[in-house]
Amino acid sequence: MPNQTTAKTFQFPDGFRLSIDSGNGFDDLGLVEAGATGTLNWDIERLDAGNYHGILKRAKNHTFQLAPTPLWNFSLRTLNKIMPFTSVVGENLSYAGGTHFELSERDVKMTHFTGFDKHILVADDITALDTDTVNDYVTIPKTAFTTSLDWTTAIDGRVDIEGKYEVHVSEKNTAGATGQFYTDATNLYLIVATGTYTDLTEAKSELAGTVVYAYSDIDWEFVLYNATLDAGMTMNFKGTMAEGVDDFSIGFTAEVDENGDLFNLFKKS
Repeated sequence: MPNQTTAKTFQFPDGFRLSIDSGNGFDDLGLVEAGATGTLNWDIERLDAGNYHGILKRAKNHTFQLAPTPLWNFSLRTLNKIMPFTSVVGENLSYAGGTHFELSERDVKMTHFTGFDKHILVADDITALDTDTVNDYVTIPKTAFTTSLDWTTAIDGRVDIEGKYEVHVSEKNTAGATGQFYTDATNLYLIVATGTYTDLTEAKSELAGTVVYAYSDIDWEFVLYNATLDAGMTMNFKGTMAEGVDDFSIGFTAEVDENGDLFNLFKKS
């Protein structure tokens, strides 16, 4: 019997990064339990021609629903990025809307990275220490990461540093950005409180050994355009004997945008 699988493509699950457009690029949402399910929906329009024996059918009003399983992330910053009607003040997440609030349409992205440059910083990688009023910035040129994907001034999720998250350049001189990092097309910047290091030599000495993961290849990426957050976010606070961690669940439904876009699936292999 001939082989029936030579022209088939198999994709074994290997996870993905889930991120949402926060207005300044795509912000990482953290761990997703088990995966995500996406469903393409449409309405059926039936046309009876009267003098034609058949019924004509066509699909219209296409929508796409993305229903992630629970997010293992109780970061108030993350919750505030997802929920447009909340506010974070100190350690408090509060409902900050009225009877009505506007739900904006945003893009949601799932990306499977297959290659990365694990780089341990050495003193020579650190080239500048710039001061500001709230924070100082330690510069590492992108040339230290020889195979990395393109970076931008927006949050693009192309770089990981354990214990830190990426912020947009507009937030770099805020108290909330202290201890984090940002990127532009040419450099990676570590953000530290003003006065943390007296000079560049001290910064080189203290930060050498920092591990940076700069992603170098994407195997597949799914982008959902014009998505609106579904009603009914579920927050799950578990008991002491329950398996797993506390989580919250959200879903998105996208409609075709003004450019006719609904989703895009890029698959390299």
